[in-house]
Amino acid sequence: MHMDRVTIDIETDGGTRASEIVADLRSAAETLYYPMTLVGFWDHRHDMHLCPQEERLKPCLHKLPDDDPDHVDYQTTMQRERQGSLEVFFPHAGIAIFLS
Repeated sequence: MHMDRVTIDIETDGGTRASEIVADLRSAAETLYYPMTLVGFWDHRHDMHLCPQEERLKPCLHKLPDDDPDHVDYQTTMQRERQGSLEVFFPHAGIAIFLS
């Protein structure tokens, strides 16, 4: 199974900045791709994500180095555990919203 990826690049001419708040970007992604809903997110700037393993009080395998045999890619987890099918990436905020 392959997850599609959409990049929404928001550029401004002037001093106005687009929101970098996860909840705002979630609303934008869900509005653009209705009826899909959020199943996860990754905030690359703050190195935060919605982790299914941590929700089950288990260690997070996503932040391990890529060459670690226990490392699991977050996108793979979203597909397998949350039936995610679309990653919406907002480069201005460094945030990826995963939808199903």
